[in-house]
Amino acid sequence: MKLNLQDYKNIVESLNEGIIILNKDNRILYANKYTQNLLSTNLKNLINIEFKSLFPKKSSKEVDNSINSKKSINDIEIYDKKNQKHFINISIEKVDISDDFYRLIIIDDITKIHTEEIKKSCIYKISEAIHDSDDLDTLYKEIHFILSTVTDVKNFYIALVDWETELITFPYFVDQYDKIPSPYKMKKGLTEYVLNSGQSLLLNKDIYKNLIKTHNIEPIGQSCFNWLGVPLKLANGKTIGMICVQNYTDDYIFNEEDKKILQYSSDQIAMAIKRKIDDIKIHKQAHYDDLTGLTNKALFHDRLDQAIHNAERKDEVLAILFIDLDNFKYVNDSMGHSTGDKLLKIIGNKLIESTRKSDTVSRWGGDEFCILLPNIKRLSGVYKLCDRILNTHLNNIIIEGQELHITASIGVSLFPQDGKNPDMLIKNADAAMYKSKELGKNQFHLYKPDMNEEVMERLNVETNLFRAIKNEEFQIVYQPQLSLKTNKIVGFEALVRWNQPDMGVLAPYKFIPIAEETNLIIPLGEWIIKKVCEQAKLWHDKGYNLKAGINISAKQFNQDKLVEIIQNTINDTSIKPSLIELELTESIIMKNVNRTLKICTELKKMGVSISVDDFGTGYSSLSYLKDFPIDKLKIDQSFISNLADHDGDDAKIANLVIDLGHKLGLEVVAEGVETQNQIDFLRKYACDEIQGFILSKPLEINEFENLINTHSN
Repeated sequence: MKLNLQDYKNIVESLNEGIIILNKDNRILYANKYTQNLLSTNLKNLINIEFKSLFPKKSSKEVDNSINSKKSINDIEIYDKKNQKHFINISIEKVDISDDFYRLIIIDDITKIHTEEIKKSCIYKISEAIHDSDDLDTLYKEIHFILSTVTDVKNFYIALVDWETELITFPYFVDQYDKIPSPYKMKKGLTEYVLNSGQSLLLNKDIYKNLIKTHNIEPIGQSCFNWLGVPLKLANGKTIGMICVQNYTDDYIFNEEDKKILQYSSDQIAMAIKRKIDDIKIHKQAHYDDLTGLTNKALFHDRLDQAIHNAERKDEVLAILFIDLDNFKYVNDSMGHSTGDKLLKIIGNKLIESTRKSDTVSRWGGDEFCILLPNIKRLSGVYKLCDRILNTHLNNIIIEGQELHITASIGVSLFPQDGKNPDMLIKNADAAMYKSKELGKNQFHLYKPDMNEEVMERLNVETNLFRAIKNEEFQIVYQPQLSLKTNKIVGFEALVRWNQPDMGVLAPYKFIPIAEETNLIIPLGEWIIKKVCEQAKLWHDKGYNLKAGINISAKQFNQDKLVEIIQNTINDTSIKPSLIELELTESIIMKNVNRTLKICTELKKMGVSISVDDFGTGYSSLSYLKDFPIDKLKIDQSFISNLADHDGDDAKIANLVIDLGHKLGLEVVAEGVETQNQIDFLRKYACDEIQGFILSKPLEINEFENLINTHSN
């Protein structure tokens, strides 16, 4: 059977690929049905137009070159009359049958294949970006770049939502008109519409107007109708954010194909962002302090190790600052832990402000901080930094309207002279810090080799203190108080000594400060109160009517159980409350006036006496003498020691205190009396009682009883 021309034409029309015939001017003579459908047009609109005009201008030269050289083109863009983008492969054959029938173009539509490859490529590249990006900013830029290969993203942003706080943040935002928005509570914008609905939104002018009318949308920022937003969802369906592309012109119109590609990529983008956030969070938890955001011990140690290697290689000096806040526990106890946390954050920020970018500031734990200072040129720079921290950055700290006076103790160690490894440098800086505390706090010291011996002794004392309380290694001694009117012993001050098995008898100054810092003063103080009252009761039963002076530390007074402890001791020992005299310093009394007044009033109701110890060395505020239920003033020995000159300043102060006390109806006791000359002065000005070595040193029970008996006789 012989086929005619119409038969061949029918065959060409039925082919599942595009056929185009060009003349010698590369104008279209014929296009089959497949081509017409692909381009959403008809033959009439195609006849006699240049073949290259079917393609974007950027591809014109490539198409011309291909026709002339008869080379195929793979994966080239072409747009139909509806502005939908397709991807095709082109094969070109020169037939040269006639002047009109010059080129045969065969078109293969690979749009679906291309789209699938793009999707797979996006997924793969985004997966790679998770591992290649060190931080979120880099990841966001990578996502932007990856999407730029598949659609128009010159205006692109990523929005994330916290559903608990309803806060929207914009970690990545590129726009030719709008600035990056600050985080804000959810409103009624297009971003919120996508987040709340969990559905993609492809806008045009009509959809835009309809949304505003039917969904009460209130657009934010520059108006844009060429807008595509796609939600970011995790595998469990939770929406964590959205991505958006927008174009303020019509040079590129977003379409369903763009929407499909972004939707296909969105799950991977959501997973990538969530995984990177989790990775960063895990890394931060492992290397940074949760509260302050400063480096933690592990990261500080690692950086110090690296800094030591660099210093060795370049023959440089580095410094370690070990910083401990002196009065942080008072802030925690009096103002609450939330205020303490705020203070630590503020101090962490101030330490960062005071150092260079190359320095490392670390929260070491509790109220301790460490600073690594690499490449030290001059030691004077370290001195200036310490001075700046102590006298500038720790001043004027205001929390919740209250100004806090914060001081710190700083220890400094230097590489290489004070240690060749991180542990030794940190240990020696710590030792120098303890020296600063020991010498009065609010200062800094450089490490010296003998400091570690002192630190070890301190640690030994601290460790043994725990055992000492349990084993009752403490001993009470009693220093008598003499009435200058009757010349009789009328009382005593109870003092504690520690019979340490390895170190012998330790004076209070050796262990009381450590007991205060470790809170062991609480159980120790309670033990002292009980033992002294038991002994005072025994002496009372023997006929000795002695007032028992018991020192109360700041830690004891600040605990809530002091009144209860005294009452229980009275009940347990059956001692007369009038025999108990609690000695408080001025600083304890004035720390919290209202609380002090309340506690002292309760103690007075029991019948217990209150004396002010070391009067004249603390706040010296005369107002509390008339406001508080005080019975006795004890003149500090620093004033008594210089009474040899009866006309000197100390003599005048002692005379003034005696006179003031008597006018307020208080008894006055002079401490630290050591000479007859001092006794004569105190007797002349009617001081009530004396206490000191001229009468007796602190004595054990038997010695004290002998002294009373001897003195009575």
